[in-house]
Amino acid sequence: MVRAAKRELNRALIGVGVNPTILYRGKIALHARRSLSEQEMAQLSCEWLAIPAQDEFAEDGEVEMAL
Repeated sequence: MVRAAKRELNRALIGVGVNPTILYRGKIALHARRSLSEQEMAQLSCEWLAIPAQDEFAEDGEVEMAL
């Protein structure tokens, strides 16, 4: 089941962002994250870019600094 979910996540992210893809398996969901490419960032509006960044935290309280 998890293998199939990973395949679907990877399929959904084709052409989006740049590697690496960070996978996190929670209790009820599989999460995938990837940084946007510079071209994708350039397409974002000034209003979107004005939203303050937030650190990503894992469930154990540690900061996820891979991206």
